[in-house]
Amino acid sequence: MNLIDRFKEPTTLVQAMLAQTIIQGDRDVAAALAAAGQLTEYSAGEVLIKEGEADREMYFLLMGKVGISVKGKYLYQRERNLTVGEMSAVNPSIVRSATVTALEPTVTLKVSPDTLDKIANEHPMLYKLIAAELANRILQRNTLIRSPNDRPRVFFISSKESLEVAKALRYGLRYTDADSILWSDDEIFPAGAYPLEALEAEVDRADFGVAIAHPDDIVRSRKHQTAAPRDNVIFELGFFMSRLGRKRTFLLVPAMSEELKMPSDFKGITPIMYPPLSGKADEVATQVLASPIYELETKIRKGGCRELQ
Repeated sequence: MNLIDRFKEPTTLVQAMLAQTIIQGDRDVAAALAAAGQLTEYSAGEVLIKEGEADREMYFLLMGKVGISVKGKYLYQRERNLTVGEMSAVNPSIVRSATVTALEPTVTLKVSPDTLDKIANEHPMLYKLIAAELANRILQRNTLIRSPNDRPRVFFISSKESLEVAKALRYGLRYTDADSILWSDDEIFPAGAYPLEALEAEVDRADFGVAIAHPDDIVRSRKHQTAAPRDNVIFELGFFMSRLGRKRTFLLVPAMSEELKMPSDFKGITPIMYPPLSGKADEVATQVLASPIYELETKIRKGGCRELQ
């Protein structure tokens, strides 16, 4: 017995349609749609609706789940008792705005736009309910669009050894109209979280990335030993740069007599130089780092919050 066979009995189909959100228990509408619609069954991975296509049928989900994606990006899912395809069904001037794919075995009642129009003219409340459902869909999509930050958000990338430099830079920017976040903050990498996912979430929220290169490791290349920053700092620098761009990602390099080895991919970046901290008890870190603090503050004020695409 196929899943679709469960709904071939007219009484069973009408009962299933009565549970649909936009029918709201109206037996006359449920019966009219059940009599005129076409039962369809889809396996997981099958496409019901393809973005950009001109077909206009509307689908009532009787069982199963479907996923909604736009321009290849998955957005959310729809489950039984909901509908898909309403926009093109009620408006012949637009093509499909999203792709709908079965996430599991799914059964629907497919209704043509002419049938929908005929039944809705006999039961005007149906169009009102469809309009209300479409309004809810717009609100749902709006929740997926992140608004720009009210204040620039600056994320400091550092190793444990250069954390004091990062703290001093954040303190030096305390009067700047910006929020400075350190990689060590508990809210960034909470216990039990996957670091890469947490980092990706922070990149999405950030307006600027500041990577602090520090001679933490010794690299031997072609019989020469040179100081180099930690791999995670290089990785995170590249991650931020790929998402925010060069104008919003800054590399701070210590002013050293010896060269700090950086990957060739970063040779085109003009770094901001900072004097290494001595660690002496009477040292005021913000005074030592006054020049890079001023340069960062200038760039942050000029760049402001990024416009989200």
